[in-house]
Amino acid sequence: MVKVYRCKICGEGYIGDEMPSHCPFCGAHKDRIVLANQWSWPKFELTDISRKNLEEALTLEISNFEFYFCAAKKTDNEADQTMFKRLAKIEREHADTISKLLNADGPDISKKKDSCNPDNTDNLRESHEREENAIKHYSAFLSQATEERVKEVFSAIIEIEKDHLSLTEGRI
Repeated sequence: MVKVYRCKICGEGYIGDEMPSHCPFCGAHKDRIVLANQWSWPKFELTDISRKNLEEALTLEISNFEFYFCAAKKTDNEADQTMFKRLAKIEREHADTISKLLNADGPDISKKKDSCNPDNTDNLRESHEREENAIKHYSAFLSQATEERVKEVFSAIIEIEKDHLSLTEGRI
């Protein structure tokens, strides 16, 4: 039977016969997906430190989107192109989610920036470095957060970024 599911991280809905193993939009793990009628976006107040950290996270996610979008255009390897496109969409969804936490309009993202290398191997290496950098920053932000919602989102995004690391391990 077809059901409507909702991701507790990005808030996006998914229609399917079964719950997906990961959110098809932001990449959150299955334990963060529920039936749509079981969750709604929570309201909360941000501390100054969480606001600052979320703004920094937003900048990082926008930069990663632009990098992955560029890397997808530069490679001739179809499998890597597919991976980079999907990673760009996930980073965009993370930026949208962080914007919602900041109670701000969606992020201003440019697909025109040439923010990657012409060499695919260099882009795979940089992808790995970017994901490690995100994990490092988000782990620090998580330790400073006092709001349960902010903790939940940073925890989930750390898990997702770790998944992304596995995509390049052994390929660079």
